[in-house]
Amino acid sequence: MIIPLFPEGKEKCLTLSYDDGVTQDRRLVALFNQYHLKATFNLNSGCFGKQDLASGFSKPVTHNKIKASEVKTLYKGHEIAIHTNTHPHLEELSAKEIAYEVQTDKENLEKLVSYPVTGMAYPFGTYNNLVLEELKKIGIQYSRTIQSTKEFSLPQDFLRWHPTCHFGEDNMELLTQQFLNSSQESHTQTPLKVFYIWGHSYELDGNDTWEEMENFCKQISNKEEIWYATNIEIVSYQKALKKLILLKDEKLIKNPSMFPIWLKINHISFCIQSGETIQIPKD
Repeated sequence: MIIPLFPEGKEKCLTLSYDDGVTQDRRLVALFNQYHLKATFNLNSGCFGKQDLASGFSKPVTHNKIKASEVKTLYKGHEIAIHTNTHPHLEELSAKEIAYEVQTDKENLEKLVSYPVTGMAYPFGTYNNLVLEELKKIGIQYSRTIQSTKEFSLPQDFLRWHPTCHFGEDNMELLTQQFLNSSQESHTQTPLKVFYIWGHSYELDGNDTWEEMENFCKQISNKEEIWYATNIEIVSYQKALKKLILLKDEKLIKNPSMFPIWLKINHISFCIQSGETIQIPKD
């Protein structure tokens, strides 16, 4: 039996996703860096530098966007992803308008960070089939919704990537404990587990939950069994896993991808390097 593992033979993964590119990201990034967590930040390049107030809170909360000049330095070590140019409801737009919103944001962000930007989070979490068609044409590899699954499974379709939960949901503490206590060892066919949390950093101001965020970071960090990854790192690794080739009546396995791949075969864990072909261990 061949069981996929995450890098370094890990069985679990944590990924974080934060939207809008607001100035509260400065504090949040510093916190993630302190605890060696990795996140994806979804930015609206057409809104850089704009100032506003967030709604829905009992006190004034700023919704001020960072400046374009800050992006590369602030988010170093994390992933930058698309959140469209101006944050519209994509499902209300024409194909041409959808393509403009996504492609413009993609190009603007790539100029700032100097690497391909192929991930995304839907503004307002909404989309339709036309949106999906346009994303495929542009080459978007994944896009996150806001529909909580309360689970740790990987999506069947990365363009409909539903997160585990929003930060601060009522059952988040329970989910955290379930994730930390889960193990693949007792259920060898259990799929890899991904704890995917999303939110907006200005909510931490509005809800006075910065202390809760730091406590979560302390609780979830520095675990040997967890891979701390950005969204695109997970997608790239999963695509590499699917490229594995079984040869000679499944006696050999080849890794044609650019990434080292970790597997457990017949209770033995090992790594197949990029371009390597190995003999499958006998049971």
